[in-house]
Amino acid sequence: MAKQPEFKKYLPLEEWFAHQPKRLKEIELSFDQVEEILGAPLPASATKLQTWWTNFHPKIQSHRTAWLNNGWIVAKFDLAARRVKFVQGSVDKKC
Repeated sequence: MAKQPEFKKYLPLEEWFAHQPKRLKEIELSFDQVEEILGAPLPASATKLQTWWTNFHPKIQSHRTAWLNNGWIVAKFDLAARRVKFVQGSVDKKC
């Protein structure tokens, strides 16, 4: 899948997931930690819409492919607490 121009801002997150040890089975991050990895704020939709954190493979490269391309899925997220939990897995266990 070709990288779409709007995806470029999520490349640091994709690279971060790619470098996580295979022995890790889950990772919980605050939205602040995700922003630190990105080096930029999350878009408003990430802090307001549950759909931003889904595990559906998009037709074009998007923020979701940053974790999906590396074998991670969103297991749980809490918009009010601004936290997201990723687990090693496939999209058949989607959030």
